[in-house]
Amino acid sequence: MGILDLNPVEYEKFLFVMFRVGALILFIPILGSGQVPNRIKIGFIIFLSIAVFPMVHATPMPKPKGLFELVVYLFSEITIGLAVAYSARLLFTAVQIAGTVVDFQMGFGVVNVIDPQTETQVSITAQFQNILAILIFLAADAHHIIIGAIVESFFLINPSQINFSTYTPEIILILFKATFVTAVKIAAPIMAILFFISVGLGLVARTVPQMNVFIVGFPLQIGVGLLMVGLSMSFFSIVVQGQIDQLPDRFLGVMQSFKV
Repeated sequence: MGILDLNPVEYEKFLFVMFRVGALILFIPILGSGQVPNRIKIGFIIFLSIAVFPMVHATPMPKPKGLFELVVYLFSEITIGLAVAYSARLLFTAVQIAGTVVDFQMGFGVVNVIDPQTETQVSITAQFQNILAILIFLAADAHHIIIGAIVESFFLINPSQINFSTYTPEIILILFKATFVTAVKIAAPIMAILFFISVGLGLVARTVPQMNVFIVGFPLQIGVGLLMVGLSMSFFSIVVQGQIDQLPDRFLGVMQSFKV
């Protein structure tokens, strides 16, 4: 099916597909970064829309009776695309939360770098773990999972029937809870060691008041913290991989929350 051979009704269907895919591409991790040129994003949107359209061509699509209904349906398509994109982005949010907490405990709380994905300042460990998470994300073919989810969404959700059910707040809470649980899992081993070091330094300060614990403790916490970040990389990859494996279920839950 050539894109130039479509009739007006099919072009309308293609418009719905392109808006949903466009919202996904503009906000998913990596491609949604401000460092990716807009021309590349537009190219991906058009290419992916053309690739997806034949697969969803036979699915029921809304038939707007006027301009207002068309705008409402297009807004619904954008909402669905954004929901899928942000469900995936929460994984990287958890990684950044964990890295920020670890850096604060190590004494790197005021040492920040610019994250090219969000164009905001993040801590050094958060940025390092974020880059590592991106590599794991791509190596695990998570981008294929996202593309599969957006294709499946056309079979599950019709924009004309979209509805924020009572399950919507529940799925939002589940996603945010999973984000913070993941952050705690990533940071917990490092935070535990740093906590015991802080307790030990406190005991030393009480036992030997003449000793300047701050001068001794600051480099000690940094050194042990960096060592633990390196030693916990395998555990970090296991946690991230586990979250990637849960992405299909999360996408399904988000899509079901839009249904009546």
